[in-house]
Amino acid sequence: MKAEILSTGDEVLWGEIDDSNASWLARRLRECGVDVTRVNCVGDDIATISALMTESSSRCDMVLVTGGLGPTSDDLSAQAAAVATGDDLVLNPQAFESMAAYFTLKGWDMTKGNEKQAMLPSKAVMMDNICGTAPGFCLDHGQARFYFMPGVPREMKVMFERHILPELDARYPSRQTATLCRLTIFGLPESKTGRNLREFHTQFPGMRLGFRASFPFIQVKFGSDPFAGEDGQVTPERMAVAKAWVLERLGRYVISTKGLSLEAQVGEQLKQRGQTLAVAESCTGGLIASQLTDVAGSSDYFLLSAVTYANEAKMSVLGVKKETLESHGAVHEQTALEMASGVKERAGSDWGLSTSGIAGPGGGSDTRPVGMVCIGVAGPDGAKAFTYNFSYGDRGMNKKMFAAMALELLRREF
Repeated sequence: MKAEILSTGDEVLWGEIDDSNASWLARRLRECGVDVTRVNCVGDDIATISALMTESSSRCDMVLVTGGLGPTSDDLSAQAAAVATGDDLVLNPQAFESMAAYFTLKGWDMTKGNEKQAMLPSKAVMMDNICGTAPGFCLDHGQARFYFMPGVPREMKVMFERHILPELDARYPSRQTATLCRLTIFGLPESKTGRNLREFHTQFPGMRLGFRASFPFIQVKFGSDPFAGEDGQVTPERMAVAKAWVLERLGRYVISTKGLSLEAQVGEQLKQRGQTLAVAESCTGGLIASQLTDVAGSSDYFLLSAVTYANEAKMSVLGVKKETLESHGAVHEQTALEMASGVKERAGSDWGLSTSGIAGPGGGSDTRPVGMVCIGVAGPDGAKAFTYNFSYGDRGMNKKMFAAMALELLRREF
């Protein structure tokens, strides 16, 4: 079956916000065995949206529309759907009741403006929104089934999983879905990753291979291709052979064979070992702690974070020796060593991790250039320190790399 995605909104068309909805939907639909043939983006204009609906309705089986369901005057998706289908907008009782229940749950007052969101084409079927105020809806037009969802990513994703996916399973039960293996790669450039796997399609014809770079990581995906016929279907045995082949060629650069983020992989290993972690950060400014606590369940193993930016804080909070700072400075392996050992001791954790470096764009010197970072790892068997030099010409990228390298060094110690 074929699908198209239609993103609406001037803010998307003009590039004021990234169209993350379209990329998520395209990826999710392909995993579900749906062939996405086109992605469109239009502004807040009834004539343009309705014309594109009519155009799409003759060439695909389903169209997923995001945005334009809010209470303001530029939210026009329902009106456009009515124009395209020759229908009238009416107050949908189910939509109104679901909105009223959500407002009551939140303790908010429902205004006259919000009632606009319950005005849907008379032939539409409402899809409730358990995460926001805007109900979605679906309707048939031409040969296609149209699904209208909110533009807020979280609301859209929940609505897709809650309403659209079950209907997809019911309407097209025989479609082939993708079986994928995801690996997370760190430390190997995308070009070299691709070169190492250049013979994949020769070795495994019909299987799909994909890469997605998100600095400083790369995700490698491979497995069945639901659109490649019998050759694209993958048995567990064939998948195991392919996985072993890929792992052999990527080696130590694979940090997760489940597609986990580095912080999630570190957390999983800490939980498996029944161990805890504390972090002392200078140049990364709390980035490592933020990444670790983005993982659900991190309270099981993450105890303490100390952002000791000033030398005085390194001494008073972590117990770094004054002589160390006077002799070596803040960006030095000995300082990082004492920071990691200090935060471990004060938190009573099994592991201590520290960073001290120069993120830039200023502050560097010939002996300590921008991009230099010292990382300390203190564990049950002692403490180690490492020095690296990175420079991406961007403070944010340097900080991301510093944080990733610190977590990777910790992971290697397990």
